Amino acid sequence: MSFFESLTKPSWMPPEWAFPAAWFTLWTLQAIALVILLSSDRPGRPLALGLLAAQFVTAVAWQSVVFAPGRLTIAAWWLLGVLILVVLATITAWRVNWQAGALIAPTIIWMSVATTLGFTLNQLNPGA
Repeated sequence: MSFFESLTKPSWMPPEWAFPAAWFTLWTLQAIALVILLSSDRPGRPLALGLLAAQFVTAVAWQSVVFAPGRLTIAAWWLLGVLILVVLATITAWRVNWQAGALIAPTIIWMSVATTLGFTLNQLNPGA
């Protein structure tokens, strides 16, 4: 049994299949937003692109943090950081092109769930 499988989980935790399905969908939407932003010449484009890249990299890097014993607290706070980057990426992209911002925005909902789940797992599994 893996470390993650051994954790006590809340009853409201999404099923395992929901995570790859959600990320595939969200990253597809973000890729479309990226194309829109790349084709824009409006002010704020470099910042929007940078924040979009930053939230993607930190979201992917999070996986190396969470799946090890003793890192649940770090993983929860890391998720909060990703959520903040997603909100900033959405706002900045929206200012460049509202369609790009709208395509990134659903990630805020998923990251809010993930962040809440991260802190809940930390609370349910003290010291893990």
